[in-house]
Amino acid sequence: MKHLLIPMLTVVLIFSNGRRQDGEAAEPAAVETPAATTAAQGEQSPLELLGWMVGTWVDESEEDSTVVTTCSWTKNHKFLKRSFQINTDEEVALQGDQFVGWDPLARQIRSWTFDSEGGFGEGLWLQDGNRWLVKTSFVLGDGSRASSLNVYTHVDDNTIRWQSTNREIAGELQPNIPEVTVVRQKSQQGEKEESQ
Repeated sequence: MKHLLIPMLTVVLIFSNGRRQDGEAAEPAAVETPAATTAAQGEQSPLELLGWMVGTWVDESEEDSTVVTTCSWTKNHKFLKRSFQINTDEEVALQGDQFVGWDPLARQIRSWTFDSEGGFGEGLWLQDGNRWLVKTSFVLGDGSRASSLNVYTHVDDNTIRWQSTNREIAGELQPNIPEVTVVRQKSQQGEKEESQ
C-alpha cells in the first residue's frame, strides 16, 4: 500500500485539467461554481472558500506512516501555500509545496505542486456543497504521467475526509485510495482563528 500511497498523495495535492487515458488534454466542463459566481459579483476572493484549510493537518491512518500538511496564506491572501511531508518508518519519504490560487482568466480555483523527487503538476478545484472535487495531472520524477480525481470533504473545523479515485500512473489504472480522515493539530486552532 505504501508504494501506491506516496506517489498518489503527491498527485492528490495537485489540481489540474486532468488527462484522458490516451494522454490528450481533457477540456474541463464549463461549470458555474459558487466560487466563479462570487468572483463575478465582485465579493470576497473565491479562494476565501478554502480558508478552512489554514493550519496543520495530520493523517496517521497507516501504522508506519504519517502525512503532515501545513497550510498558510501568502501576502494579501492571493494564494494558499500548502507544505506537505510524508514520513514512513520515521524517515522523510517525500515532501513538497503546493500553491492554490484563483485563476481570473478561467474563473476557477487552481493549484500547482512541486515535490522533492522532481515531480510537478497542477489541478482544478470544483466545489460540490461541503466537498471539493480536484482533477489532477502530474508528472512524476521519472517522467511518468499520473492523474486522479481527489475528493476533500470539509466535515468541520478540525476534520477533513479525503479519498482518491480514477487514478492512473503511466496510463495504467490504479486502485482507489479509500476515504481517510485527516485531523487538525490541536495547537493550531488558535493560529487558525488569528489568521482569519
